[in-house]
Amino acid sequence: MKKYEDFEDFDEEAGGHKIELVPYLKIALKNWKKVLLWALCGAAFGIMIGLSTPKTFTTKAVIAPELATRATMGNGLSSLASLAGINMNSLALTDAMHPDLYPEIIKSTSFYINLFDMPVTFEHKDTLVHTDLYDYIVNYNKQPWWGYLFGLPRMAMDGVKGLFKMKDEFDDAEGHQNVDSLKLTKQQEMVVRTLSKNVTATVEKKTFVLSLKVTMQDRVIAAQLANTIIENLKDFVLAYRTEKSQENVDYYEKIYEEAHTEYLNAQRAYAYYADAHMGVVSQSSKVQLQHLQNEAQLKYQMYNQTAQNLLAARAKVLQEAPVLVVIQPGIAPHNGKPSKVRLTIVWFVIGALLGAAWIVWKDQRSGKPE
Repeated sequence: MKKYEDFEDFDEEAGGHKIELVPYLKIALKNWKKVLLWALCGAAFGIMIGLSTPKTFTTKAVIAPELATRATMGNGLSSLASLAGINMNSLALTDAMHPDLYPEIIKSTSFYINLFDMPVTFEHKDTLVHTDLYDYIVNYNKQPWWGYLFGLPRMAMDGVKGLFKMKDEFDDAEGHQNVDSLKLTKQQEMVVRTLSKNVTATVEKKTFVLSLKVTMQDRVIAAQLANTIIENLKDFVLAYRTEKSQENVDYYEKIYEEAHTEYLNAQRAYAYYADAHMGVVSQSSKVQLQHLQNEAQLKYQMYNQTAQNLLAARAKVLQEAPVLVVIQPGIAPHNGKPSKVRLTIVWFVIGALLGAAWIVWKDQRSGKPE
Protein backbone atom coordinates (compact mmCIF):
# COMPACT_ATOMS: atom_id res chain seq x y z
CA MET A 1 0.00 0.00 0.00
CA LYS A 2 1.09 3.58 -0.59
CA LYS A 3 1.43 4.51 3.07
CA TYR A 4 4.20 1.92 3.61
CA GLU A 5 6.07 3.15 0.53
CA ASP A 6 5.89 6.73 1.72
CA PHE A 7 7.20 5.69 5.15
CA GLU A 8 10.11 3.75 3.64
CA ASP A 9 11.15 6.58 1.31
CA PHE A 10 10.78 9.34 3.94
CA ASP A 11 14.38 9.29 5.18
CA GLU A 12 15.77 8.81 1.70
CA GLU A 13 14.27 12.10 0.55
CA ALA A 14 15.68 13.81 3.65
CA GLY A 15 19.15 12.52 2.95
CA GLY A 16 19.10 9.90 5.72
CA HIS A 17 19.15 6.13 5.79
CA LYS A 18 16.20 4.13 4.61
CA ILE A 19 14.13 2.64 7.42
CA GLU A 20 12.39 -0.66 6.74
CA LEU A 21 10.36 -1.85 9.71
CA VAL A 22 7.67 -3.73 7.86
CA PRO A 23 9.90 -6.69 6.89
CA TYR A 24 11.01 -7.08 10.49
CA LEU A 25 7.41 -6.98 11.66
CA LYS A 26 6.49 -9.63 9.10
CA ILE A 27 9.30 -11.86 10.36
CA ALA A 28 8.10 -11.50 13.96
CA LEU A 29 4.46 -12.17 13.02
CA LYS A 30 5.50 -15.17 10.97
CA ASN A 31 7.16 -16.63 14.07
CA TRP A 32 4.43 -15.55 16.48
CA LYS A 33 4.53 -18.82 18.37
CA LYS A 34 8.18 -18.29 19.29
CA VAL A 35 7.46 -14.68 20.24
CA LEU A 36 4.60 -15.87 22.43
CA LEU A 37 6.89 -18.43 24.05
CA TRP A 38 9.37 -15.68 24.87
CA ALA A 39 6.54 -13.54 26.24
CA LEU A 40 5.31 -16.38 28.45
CA CYS A 41 8.85 -16.92 29.72
CA GLY A 42 9.05 -13.22 30.53
CA ALA A 43 5.71 -13.39 32.35
CA ALA A 44 6.93 -16.40 34.34
CA PHE A 45 10.06 -14.44 35.27
CA GLY A 46 7.88 -11.52 36.35
CA ILE A 47 5.77 -13.81 38.52
CA MET A 48 8.93 -15.24 40.10
CA ILE A 49 10.21 -11.74 40.90
CA GLY A 50 6.83 -10.73 42.29
CA LEU A 51 6.66 -13.76 44.55
CA SER A 52 10.28 -13.35 45.70
CA THR A 53 10.18 -9.60 46.38
CA PRO A 54 8.73 -8.65 49.78
CA LYS A 55 5.85 -6.21 49.50
CA THR A 56 6.48 -2.78 51.00
CA PHE A 57 4.03 -0.10 52.09
CA THR A 58 4.70 3.63 51.91
CA THR A 59 2.89 6.18 54.05
CA LYS A 60 3.15 9.94 53.81
CA ALA A 61 2.89 12.52 56.58
CA VAL A 62 2.86 16.30 56.14
CA ILE A 63 3.59 18.89 58.84
CA ALA A 64 3.77 22.68 58.70
CA PRO A 65 6.35 24.22 61.08
CA GLU A 66 5.81 27.62 62.64
CA LEU A 67 8.33 30.17 61.43
CA ALA A 68 10.05 31.38 64.59
CA THR A 69 10.05 35.10 65.34
CA ARG A 70 11.98 36.17 68.40
CA ALA A 71 10.01 37.88 71.15
CA THR A 72 12.86 40.34 71.66
CA MET A 73 11.74 42.26 68.59
CA GLY A 74 9.07 44.57 69.87
CA ASN A 75 6.20 46.06 67.92
CA GLY A 76 7.79 49.51 67.95
CA LEU A 77 11.04 48.20 66.49
CA SER A 78 9.15 46.27 63.84
CA SER A 79 7.21 49.40 62.87
CA LEU A 80 10.36 51.48 62.53
CA ALA A 81 12.02 48.73 60.52
CA SER A 82 9.02 48.50 58.19
CA LEU A 83 9.29 52.26 57.51
CA ALA A 84 12.90 51.69 56.54
CA GLY A 85 11.91 48.84 54.23
CA ILE A 86 13.37 46.11 56.45
CA ASN A 87 11.44 42.90 57.03
CA MET A 88 12.05 41.96 60.65
CA ASN A 89 10.41 38.57 60.14
CA SER A 90 13.07 37.64 57.62
CA LEU A 91 15.74 38.63 60.14
CA ALA A 92 14.02 36.57 62.79
CA LEU A 93 14.21 33.54 60.56
CA THR A 94 17.98 33.45 61.02
CA ASP A 95 17.29 31.08 63.90
CA ALA A 96 19.75 28.17 63.90
CA MET A 97 16.82 25.73 64.02
CA HIS A 98 15.38 26.68 60.63
CA PRO A 99 12.83 24.31 59.00
CA ASP A 100 15.32 23.66 56.21
CA LEU A 101 17.36 21.68 58.74
CA TYR A 102 14.53 19.34 59.71
CA PRO A 103 15.38 16.72 57.03
CA GLU A 104 19.02 16.73 58.19
CA ILE A 105 17.88 16.22 61.79
CA ILE A 106 15.73 13.27 60.76
CA LYS A 107 18.59 11.77 58.74
CA SER A 108 21.08 11.98 61.61
CA THR A 109 22.35 8.77 63.21
CA SER A 110 21.43 9.89 66.73
CA PHE A 111 17.84 10.50 65.60
CA TYR A 112 17.59 6.96 64.22
CA ILE A 113 19.14 5.51 67.37
CA ASN A 114 16.31 7.07 69.38
CA LEU A 115 13.87 5.07 67.24
CA PHE A 116 15.37 1.69 68.18
CA ASP A 117 13.10 1.31 71.22
CA MET A 118 9.88 2.20 69.41
CA PRO A 119 7.34 -0.53 70.32
CA VAL A 120 5.76 -2.34 67.37
CA THR A 121 3.09 -5.02 67.08
CA PHE A 122 2.59 -7.21 64.02
CA GLU A 123 1.46 -10.67 62.93
CA HIS A 124 4.09 -13.30 62.15
CA LYS A 125 3.01 -16.81 61.20
CA ASP A 126 -0.46 -16.30 62.71
CA THR A 127 1.11 -15.07 65.95
CA LEU A 128 0.89 -11.55 67.35
CA VAL A 129 4.43 -10.34 68.09
CA HIS A 130 5.16 -7.47 70.51
CA THR A 131 8.70 -6.16 70.17
CA ASP A 132 10.62 -3.01 69.24
CA LEU A 133 11.62 -1.54 65.89
CA TYR A 134 15.24 -2.69 66.17
CA ASP A 135 14.28 -6.34 66.68
CA TYR A 136 11.70 -6.13 63.88
CA ILE A 137 14.25 -4.88 61.34
CA VAL A 138 16.94 -7.37 62.39
CA ASN A 139 14.87 -10.53 62.77
CA TYR A 140 11.61 -10.06 60.86
CA ASN A 141 12.49 -7.93 57.82
CA LYS A 142 12.40 -10.06 54.68
CA GLN A 143 14.63 -9.80 51.63
CA PRO A 144 14.51 -11.51 48.20
CA TRP A 145 16.47 -14.68 47.58
CA TRP A 146 19.07 -12.82 45.52
CA GLY A 147 19.76 -10.68 48.58
CA TYR A 148 20.91 -13.77 50.45
CA LEU A 149 22.84 -14.89 47.37
CA PHE A 150 24.77 -11.60 47.08
CA GLY A 151 25.41 -11.66 50.81
CA LEU A 152 27.15 -15.04 50.75
CA PRO A 153 30.62 -13.71 49.76
CA ARG A 154 30.54 -11.20 52.58
CA MET A 155 29.46 -13.85 55.08
CA ALA A 156 32.29 -16.09 53.88
CA MET A 157 34.86 -13.29 54.26
CA ASP A 158 33.62 -12.51 57.78
CA GLY A 159 33.89 -16.18 58.66
CA VAL A 160 37.46 -16.41 57.39
CA LYS A 161 38.46 -13.25 59.24
CA GLY A 162 36.98 -14.65 62.40
CA LEU A 163 39.32 -17.65 62.20
CA PHE A 164 42.48 -15.53 62.17
CA LYS A 165 41.76 -12.87 64.76
CA MET A 166 40.61 -12.70 68.31
CA LYS A 167 36.96 -11.98 68.81
CA ASP A 168 36.26 -8.40 69.70
CA GLU A 169 33.75 -8.21 72.49
CA PHE A 170 32.29 -5.02 71.06
CA ASP A 171 31.98 -6.38 67.49
CA ASP A 172 30.19 -9.49 68.70
CA ALA A 173 27.74 -7.51 70.81
CA GLU A 174 24.22 -7.58 69.44
CA GLY A 175 21.10 -5.64 70.29
CA HIS A 176 20.74 -2.01 71.26
CA GLN A 177 20.63 -2.00 75.03
CA ASN A 178 23.99 -0.23 75.21
CA VAL A 179 24.36 1.87 72.08
CA ASP A 180 27.51 3.93 71.60
CA SER A 181 26.73 6.47 68.88
CA LEU A 182 30.46 6.95 68.27
CA LYS A 183 31.10 3.25 67.66
CA LEU A 184 28.14 1.28 66.38
CA THR A 185 28.24 -2.46 65.87
CA LYS A 186 27.77 -3.88 62.37
CA GLN A 187 24.23 -4.89 63.24
CA GLN A 188 23.39 -1.44 64.55
CA GLU A 189 24.89 0.16 61.43
CA MET A 190 22.70 -2.13 59.31
CA VAL A 191 19.57 -0.97 61.16
CA VAL A 192 20.56 2.68 60.73
CA ARG A 193 21.16 2.13 56.99
CA THR A 194 17.79 0.44 56.64
CA LEU A 195 16.00 3.32 58.34
CA SER A 196 17.94 5.88 56.29
CA LYS A 197 16.94 4.11 53.08
CA ASN A 198 13.27 3.81 54.05
CA VAL A 199 12.74 7.32 55.48
CA THR A 200 12.63 10.35 53.17
CA ALA A 201 12.06 13.94 54.32
CA THR A 202 11.81 17.01 52.09
CA VAL A 203 10.96 20.65 52.74
CA GLU A 204 9.08 22.88 50.29
CA LYS A 205 11.22 25.98 49.83
CA LYS A 206 8.44 28.58 49.81
CA THR A 207 6.05 27.32 52.48
CA PHE A 208 8.57 25.23 54.50
CA VAL A 209 6.04 22.39 54.62
CA LEU A 210 7.78 19.15 55.57
CA SER A 211 6.80 15.99 53.68
CA LEU A 212 7.79 12.70 55.27
CA LYS A 213 7.65 9.34 53.49
CA VAL A 214 8.22 6.08 55.35
CA THR A 215 8.43 2.68 53.67
CA MET A 216 8.20 -0.54 55.66
CA GLN A 217 7.15 -4.12 55.02
CA ASP A 218 4.26 -3.78 57.48
CA ARG A 219 1.70 -1.09 56.71
CA VAL A 220 0.81 -0.40 60.34
CA ILE A 221 4.47 -0.13 61.37
CA ALA A 222 5.03 2.32 58.50
CA ALA A 223 2.30 4.60 59.86
CA GLN A 224 3.51 4.22 63.46
CA LEU A 225 7.09 5.03 62.47
CA ALA A 226 6.03 8.15 60.57
CA ASN A 227 4.04 9.47 63.54
CA THR A 228 6.85 8.63 65.97
CA ILE A 229 9.35 10.52 63.81
CA ILE A 230 7.06 13.56 63.91
CA GLU A 231 6.75 13.40 67.71
CA ASN A 232 10.51 12.99 68.16
CA LEU A 233 11.13 15.92 65.82
CA LYS A 234 8.74 18.04 67.87
CA ASP A 235 10.56 17.12 71.08
CA PHE A 236 13.96 17.86 69.53
CA VAL A 237 12.97 21.29 68.20
CA LEU A 238 11.14 22.13 71.43
CA ALA A 239 14.18 21.23 73.53
CA TYR A 240 16.43 23.37 71.34
CA ARG A 241 14.18 26.43 71.20
CA THR A 242 13.33 26.46 74.91
CA GLU A 243 16.66 25.31 76.36
CA LYS A 244 17.65 28.70 77.77
CA SER A 245 14.14 29.55 78.93
CA GLN A 246 13.81 26.17 80.59
CA GLU A 247 17.04 26.80 82.48
CA ASN A 248 15.46 30.01 83.80
CA VAL A 249 12.37 28.07 84.84
CA ASP A 250 14.49 25.55 86.73
CA TYR A 251 16.37 28.39 88.45
CA TYR A 252 13.20 30.24 89.48
CA GLU A 253 11.61 27.01 90.68
CA LYS A 254 14.56 26.51 93.02
CA ILE A 255 14.38 30.14 94.27
CA TYR A 256 10.62 29.82 94.63
CA GLU A 257 10.88 26.73 96.82
CA GLU A 258 13.50 28.42 99.03
CA ALA A 259 11.44 31.61 99.35
CA HIS A 260 8.33 29.58 100.15
CA THR A 261 10.10 27.67 102.88
CA GLU A 262 11.59 30.84 104.39
CA TYR A 263 8.18 32.54 104.35
CA LEU A 264 6.51 29.62 106.14
CA ASN A 265 9.27 29.53 108.76
CA ALA A 266 9.00 33.29 109.40
CA GLN A 267 5.22 33.10 109.61
CA ARG A 268 5.44 30.14 111.98
CA ALA A 269 7.99 31.95 114.21
CA TYR A 270 5.74 35.01 114.40
CA ALA A 271 2.70 32.88 115.30
CA TYR A 272 4.58 30.92 117.99
CA TYR A 273 5.96 34.10 119.61
CA ALA A 274 2.56 35.80 119.50
CA ASP A 275 0.87 32.81 121.17
CA ALA A 276 3.61 32.51 123.81
CA HIS A 277 3.44 36.21 124.76
CA MET A 278 -0.25 36.71 124.57
CA GLY A 279 -1.30 39.23 127.27
CA VAL A 280 2.27 40.37 127.92
CA VAL A 281 2.47 44.18 127.83
CA SER A 282 6.24 44.65 128.11
CA GLN A 283 7.82 46.93 125.53
CA SER A 284 10.51 44.43 124.57
CA SER A 285 7.96 41.74 123.70
CA LYS A 286 6.04 44.24 121.57
CA VAL A 287 9.23 45.19 119.74
CA GLN A 288 10.14 41.56 119.14
CA LEU A 289 6.62 40.77 117.96
CA GLN A 290 6.75 43.73 115.54
CA HIS A 291 10.15 42.54 114.29
CA LEU A 292 8.87 39.03 113.60
CA GLN A 293 5.82 40.41 111.85
CA ASN A 294 7.97 42.62 109.61
CA GLU A 295 10.25 39.65 108.90
CA ALA A 296 7.27 37.52 107.89
CA GLN A 297 5.93 40.33 105.70
CA LEU A 298 9.34 40.70 104.00
CA LYS A 299 9.56 36.97 103.37
CA TYR A 300 6.06 37.06 101.92
CA GLN A 301 7.03 39.83 99.50
CA MET A 302 10.08 37.86 98.37
CA TYR A 303 7.95 34.74 98.02
CA ASN A 304 5.35 36.65 95.99
CA GLN A 305 8.01 38.14 93.71
CA THR A 306 9.64 34.78 93.02
CA ALA A 307 6.21 33.31 92.23
CA GLN A 308 5.65 36.05 89.65
CA ASN A 309 9.09 35.49 88.16
CA LEU A 310 8.39 31.77 87.91
CA LEU A 311 5.08 32.37 86.12
CA ALA A 312 6.80 34.78 83.71
CA ALA A 313 9.57 32.26 82.97
CA ARG A 314 7.02 29.52 82.29
CA ALA A 315 5.08 31.85 80.02
CA LYS A 316 8.26 32.59 78.06
CA VAL A 317 8.82 28.86 77.53
CA LEU A 318 5.32 28.57 76.10
CA GLN A 319 5.90 31.66 73.98
CA GLU A 320 9.11 30.34 72.46
CA ALA A 321 7.82 26.79 72.03
CA PRO A 322 7.56 26.01 68.29
CA VAL A 323 4.32 24.83 66.77
CA LEU A 324 4.45 21.94 64.30
CA VAL A 325 1.00 21.51 62.81
CA VAL A 326 0.34 17.98 61.56
CA ILE A 327 -1.53 18.48 58.30
CA GLN A 328 -1.51 14.80 57.38
CA PRO A 329 -0.57 12.13 59.93
CA GLY A 330 0.83 8.78 58.92
CA ILE A 331 -1.97 6.41 57.89
CA ALA A 332 -1.57 2.71 57.21
CA PRO A 333 -1.75 2.27 53.40
CA HIS A 334 -3.69 -0.60 51.84
CA ASN A 335 -1.79 -0.96 48.56
CA GLY A 336 1.80 -2.11 48.61
CA LYS A 337 4.56 -2.46 46.03
CA PRO A 338 5.48 -4.21 43.86
CA SER A 339 2.21 -5.21 42.16
CA LYS A 340 2.45 -8.82 40.99
CA VAL A 341 -0.03 -8.20 38.16
CA ARG A 342 1.88 -5.17 36.91
CA LEU A 343 5.19 -7.02 37.08
CA THR A 344 3.73 -9.92 35.10
CA ILE A 345 2.38 -7.63 32.36
CA VAL A 346 5.62 -5.64 32.12
CA TRP A 347 7.78 -8.73 31.84
CA PHE A 348 5.32 -10.28 29.36
CA VAL A 349 5.85 -7.28 27.07
CA ILE A 350 9.62 -7.28 27.65
CA GLY A 351 9.77 -10.99 26.85
CA ALA A 352 7.80 -10.46 23.62
CA LEU A 353 10.09 -7.61 22.51
CA LEU A 354 13.23 -9.58 23.34
CA GLY A 355 11.88 -12.63 21.53
CA ALA A 356 10.99 -10.63 18.44
CA ALA A 357 14.40 -8.96 18.41
CA TRP A 358 16.16 -12.31 18.79
CA ILE A 359 14.15 -13.92 15.98
CA VAL A 360 14.77 -11.01 13.59
CA TRP A 361 18.48 -10.95 14.42
CA LYS A 362 18.77 -14.69 13.93
CA ASP A 363 16.87 -14.48 10.65
CA GLN A 364 19.18 -11.74 9.38
CA ARG A 365 22.30 -13.73 10.30
CA SER A 366 21.02 -16.83 8.55
CA GLY A 367 21.04 -14.88 5.28
CA LYS A 368 17.55 -15.94 4.22
CA PRO A 369 15.99 -13.77 1.56
CA GLU A 370 13.33 -11.41 2.80
